Amino acid sequence: MARDKASGRKIIIVFVEELGFIQFLLPVVEELKRRRGASISWYLATDHVTHGDELAVFNVPAQRQFPPRLARALLLADVFLSASVYGKGPPTSLRINISHNQPTKFEAYPKEHLVNYDVHFLTGPLHREQYEHMFELHGMDLSRVKLINVGYPKSDALLQGRHDRRHVLEQLGLDPARKTVLYAPAWDAGGSLRSFGEEVIEQLLSLTDVNVVVKLHPISYTDSSSPNFEWYAGGVDWVERFRRFESNPRFRHVTSFQVDPLLVASDLLVTDFSSVALEFMVLDKPVIYLDCPEYFEKTLKHPAYNSDPDYVRNDPKANAGRHAGVVVEHVRDLAAAARRYLAEPELDSDKRRKLASTLLYNPGRGAEAAATSILHLLGI
Repeated sequence: MARDKASGRKIIIVFVEELGFIQFLLPVVEELKRRRGASISWYLATDHVTHGDELAVFNVPAQRQFPPRLARALLLADVFLSASVYGKGPPTSLRINISHNQPTKFEAYPKEHLVNYDVHFLTGPLHREQYEHMFELHGMDLSRVKLINVGYPKSDALLQGRHDRRHVLEQLGLDPARKTVLYAPAWDAGGSLRSFGEEVIEQLLSLTDVNVVVKLHPISYTDSSSPNFEWYAGGVDWVERFRRFESNPRFRHVTSFQVDPLLVASDLLVTDFSSVALEFMVLDKPVIYLDCPEYFEKTLKHPAYNSDPDYVRNDPKANAGRHAGVVVEHVRDLAAAARRYLAEPELDSDKRRKLASTLLYNPGRGAEAAATSILHLLGI
């Protein structure tokens, strides 16, 4: 690192907390390499150095990969780039948070984590409202950080129309002539996945003329070797748990981290409070929300969330778009609700479009905007 500094190269540490976060960071890294490849040296802070195949997309040599606990001491770094507020970068660097989701699930990040970042990249106007509310709630001075309007780099390919519905379904071995329902829940304790995920799948498969695709949050696939396995995955191997459904030819459990192709391929989304609902609404497609009382009544009291349940249920800055879809209180009613929205996909379209107008800066060009901002902050 000292040699890189002496040669005048800028040093950027990319924090990969979990492998599922790669998709939020990689478009920005690739755009920076495309523009200023020779003037930047890259390092990876991650606990997953043994997952060489997944990390290979960054093209960072193994000798420049290290455990995150060391990052804070690397004072020569110019930028610490993260898709999680829980990383701690060198205090002498520009510490930049690229959000890995749209605004949802809780009222505010804990103050002790927010203060670890100098710069927050915002996905859209609603995200800005969420951050301004968080800082006000914590009594923090907004003038001490930069909130930069960037967009959502992860969704650039989706918004540029690079995915084709028929191709995606055929690649999965599913009939494109059938309607397709995507179940994509949040990972959190008290959510639908841990509470009644198998029953959700059973309900959807009872609709005998539809494809059912399951795509969990990337960190639900956290490996058992990870220190976050219990926290993120609930200590469950979800691939193994859902294996019993694989004999149904209309069922697919997609474990790749990318959800965007599935958003294009699907006609209806079933979720709980995952921000994927907002990504789906940008495409003006209907969303069914499964009510999860345990999440609101118990999980939100955990110190990591510390949020008002009524606020999270009802405020657009946290409710994942529940006001623009339909909420199913009992999982036994899911099949009937799904049947209705598959038959009438235009239901609630006006609400979805209104919400979608608040979600994205620079649609389809988030990585460009992020790279431009980083170069500007570095004085390049």
